Amino acid sequence: MEPVVIVTLIGVALAVLVVAFHLILIGRALGRVSSQLTVVLSSVAALPEKVAPAEGVLDAINKDLTETQGMLEGLLAEKLDQS
Repeated sequence: MEPVVIVTLIGVALAVLVVAFHLILIGRALGRVSSQLTVVLSSVAALPEKVAPAEGVLDAINKDLTETQGMLEGLLAEKLDQS
């Protein structure tokens, strides 16, 4: 074999090794991301169950705020009528 062929083969082998190494690193990173996304998705899936009890409380607060707004608007109207 000629030296040019040997150098070319060594260069190609090194390039393949470098690409393979980087692909392995990318695969590992994607595996970590996938496992973290699994944790996040399971947490997000549990949210509706945890938030459901708050709906009744929020409805009561909203009702109270609506009543308070009506009273304040009435007071403002009385104040403007007196002026």
